[in-house]
Amino acid sequence: MSADLSGLTWFTDFTAAVAEARRTQRPILSLRLLGRLDEELSCANSRMFRRLLYPEARINRMLRERYVLHWESLRPVPIVTIDFGDGRRLVRTLTGNSVHLVLDTHGRPVDAMPGLVTPDVFVQWLERGLALARCDRRELAIQHERWSRQPIPMPRESRAMAASRVAMAKHVVEAPLLRAVSPVELDSAQAQQLHARVSETFAHGTPWTVAALVAWIYRDLFLMPAEDPFLGLDVADPV
Repeated sequence: MSADLSGLTWFTDFTAAVAEARRTQRPILSLRLLGRLDEELSCANSRMFRRLLYPEARINRMLRERYVLHWESLRPVPIVTIDFGDGRRLVRTLTGNSVHLVLDTHGRPVDAMPGLVTPDVFVQWLERGLALARCDRRELAIQHERWSRQPIPMPRESRAMAASRVAMAKHVVEAPLLRAVSPVELDSAQAQQLHARVSETFAHGTPWTVAALVAWIYRDLFLMPAEDPFLGLDVADPV
């Protein structure tokens, strides 16, 4: 196990987490992230999880009492240093995509929430995960099909973010900094749109393994495949 975070005890050994899930008959909440959850300079999303989600009273209670918690680092997180030229330096992680998986007591995926959402959305998703973890394969597909038909909130983009998107190379550098000062609701709406795509795959009966689901999310949703050494950040300047 890892050290407590927000009063929560996390497994870092997946086999041990599955054994605990079977013992307690609780589903697993498994976080995949860049960097380490127990270090300050983990990816941007996971830092927000530690500050915004995990300490929140409703979430904290649900995680402590109804889930087995597990996290795993996929790879080191890119770090950028901004030198202001006067002796001041700002060190930040450059990218921040993480995904929470809900796994049943056998360690099989039943849902995944990519990215950062508001506490209210996360609570609703955790409650739904408890029900999905009890479904057989057929019922799981039915429940996801119902979920995929629900309206998806459209993200409201800040004027600064919209301006940044005009030049892709500029956007790649600026977007993480702009997101840091943009409303969490923007990230939440975008994450829910990605989650709808996850739900569609479960509704179609895709037999996901944990590794295959995580690889698909990072490759097709986050656009930062594991085999890309630059995580999609090495974008050429527009011609």
